[in-house]
Amino acid sequence: MAQTILIKRSTSTATPTALSNGELAYSADSDKLFIGRPGGGSGDIDAIGGKYYTDIITAATAANTASKLVLRDSSGNFNAGTITAALTGNASTATAWQTSRNLSLTGDGTATLSAVDGTAAVSAALTLATVNSNVGSFGSTTAIPVLTVNAKGLVTAASTVALATTLNITGDTGSDGIALLSETLDLEGGTGVTTVASANKVTFSIGQPVATTDNVTFNNVTVNGVLNSDDITATTMTASGHVVVQGNLTVNGTTTTVNSNTVAIGDSIMVLNNDETGTPSENGGFEIERGTSTNVSLLWNEGTDYWQINDGSTTSKIMTAGNFAASFTGILDGGTF
Repeated sequence: MAQTILIKRSTSTATPTALSNGELAYSADSDKLFIGRPGGGSGDIDAIGGKYYTDIITAATAANTASKLVLRDSSGNFNAGTITAALTGNASTATAWQTSRNLSLTGDGTATLSAVDGTAAVSAALTLATVNSNVGSFGSTTAIPVLTVNAKGLVTAASTVALATTLNITGDTGSDGIALLSETLDLEGGTGVTTVASANKVTFSIGQPVATTDNVTFNNVTVNGVLNSDDITATTMTASGHVVVQGNLTVNGTTTTVNSNTVAIGDSIMVLNNDETGTPSENGGFEIERGTSTNVSLLWNEGTDYWQINDGSTTSKIMTAGNFAASFTGILDGGTF
């Protein structure tokens, strides 16, 4: 049959005053479970469990927390502040290591600390390993230093490379050398060309724009080769060689002078007084220069509407089919009849 086991319990008393041997009691006031030991007095009662103790275990942590049980973390570690331990023997009173030791450093720097036993501070000079036996100063106004550095930042080699101190220059004619440490390169303009040095550059100027679309003015231009142009405008233009006009030649001046001894004209009809557009008023014809003798001429006289000739002393009309029957006065010179 079912049995009920009851233990003493209290909601107001933290610790029972008396329990029989093996008797249990639980206090809801202190959350502890008690058991009586032989004797049955108040001093024979032990706390053996209860919520009070399970809460302490549950609150255990690996962090450094006051009044908490230490619980190792998943790596088996825990945090702690000051740990007070009871040491015995030499460890509890020693002021020096039991056996002194010599400590040494090796690698790119070496040092030895002798008889280290913890009783005093020890120091030693650190000696760097020699990785470059070429020592001294490197570099000057005529040489630059060349350094080799390893992965540890140590300079393993040092040398110099000489700088070029002379700048050689050549022109269309002549050559020269510029001593870079003591001389200055002068960019000098020539005839009609000026130079200005400013803002790390030298600007050349000839006094006027000379772009392909600019209007350029020169006093005298001599062309020894071929001059190609679709428009030449000049007050006076002189050519010492041959001039070939592939297109039309138009002369708009008042006088055209041809000093050559031979003139070849392809047209079969020469038009004189071509600019006349109204009633004619100017005579037209040919006049021959005869040096020290009087010039002679063949002219059309607009005043009389006759062709006339002048032999240097006398002007005569020329008889034509149109004026043969006409009545006129003056000299009639038609030869011998």
